[in-house]
Amino acid sequence: MNISSAILLLFPITCSAQMFQGRVTNGSTGNRQPSSQVILFTPAGEQGRAMTNDRGDFHIDLPAKLAPGSSAVLQVTKDGVDYFQTVRAGEFANLKIYQAAGHVSSIDDQFCILQFQTSGKRLQVTELHALNNRSDPPITQVNSGNFVLSIPPGAQIESAIVSSPDGGTSKLLIAPVAEAANQYRIDFPVKPGLTKYAIRYELNYDARGFVFSRRSQYPMDQVGVMVPNSMRFRSRSPHTFHAATNAGNTQEQQFELDKLEANATFGFTLSGTGELARSFRPLQPSERPAPQTSRVEDRMRSAFTVRDPSIAVHPDSASSNSFFTAHRRAIILGIFFLVAALAAHFTLRAHRKNRNRARLWSTDADLSSHQGLSAPGRLAAQGRRH
Repeated sequence: MNISSAILLLFPITCSAQMFQGRVTNGSTGNRQPSSQVILFTPAGEQGRAMTNDRGDFHIDLPAKLAPGSSAVLQVTKDGVDYFQTVRAGEFANLKIYQAAGHVSSIDDQFCILQFQTSGKRLQVTELHALNNRSDPPITQVNSGNFVLSIPPGAQIESAIVSSPDGGTSKLLIAPVAEAANQYRIDFPVKPGLTKYAIRYELNYDARGFVFSRRSQYPMDQVGVMVPNSMRFRSRSPHTFHAATNAGNTQEQQFELDKLEANATFGFTLSGTGELARSFRPLQPSERPAPQTSRVEDRMRSAFTVRDPSIAVHPDSASSNSFFTAHRRAIILGIFFLVAALAAHFTLRAHRKNRNRARLWSTDADLSSHQGLSAPGRLAAQGRRH
């Protein structure tokens, strides 16, 4: 064997690329998906792409090796909707995509939490929703009215934080609905599984009395309201809220309402002022969420994984017993983390105003949220829809 042949044999070993391989399956039909483009992203941006073969299989060679423990994101697009999966080199990835339709009947607002507190003469509201797409066969709902809600007039609305079932997290504008007063929409596909929304806004507040009214877009499994103990809550709707069992809690009041049909109206009156007792701070990169003592935190333990601990949040004060029932566990932890992140975001924003200086704050999650990608990679990864 001559030297040239030896070099050629050694070259694939000494300069071997990392390979990402997997299969794309249509979750609506159960069939493998041929001729689908798969794109690989790392924090540096797009690293490669490949088309699936007749069996739905693909492989992408990454020229430079990822650092140990690093992950990448694979993206496949179907009917204008992007589907993502985090993957590590050497693992076989099974990506699922779904058929899309303008209307899917089996969607409900499985859990909704409304938090209220005051700051000066402003009322601060945080809404958290978990839409559950239970379609069978599973189908993604895609239309501009996927999620519509009424927001009181004059509200200053922040961007929504939306987490899809496949782990991608995005900050999206909440757009007004044309020719519909105080109606707003979030244009985000409702994929099979849980899509979680965190919405925050604030408005001028008359402490003598404020009426909150809402018509449900989807059937609602349960609605929870949290207010400081110093504020008064009065149910106004024919669907009456009841106080939750909350033994030992001197920090907040919790009310709940079970089982609403679509297009049902509920409402209540708030008066008085006060702040919720919870305080939050971002976790440091080496930290993990601390063990919690309250029932709500114990029941919410596993809603969604925080892959990047640097953006997670930690409750500095122990919160009290909760009204949430045990079988809500898989939803509410994610909702709790979103509440915490938004509360921290508001606190930082208030400090910025007071000190007349700007700081950036983001609650976007890990690589699957595309915040770590370069600008070209982020644009390519986000596409038209997430």
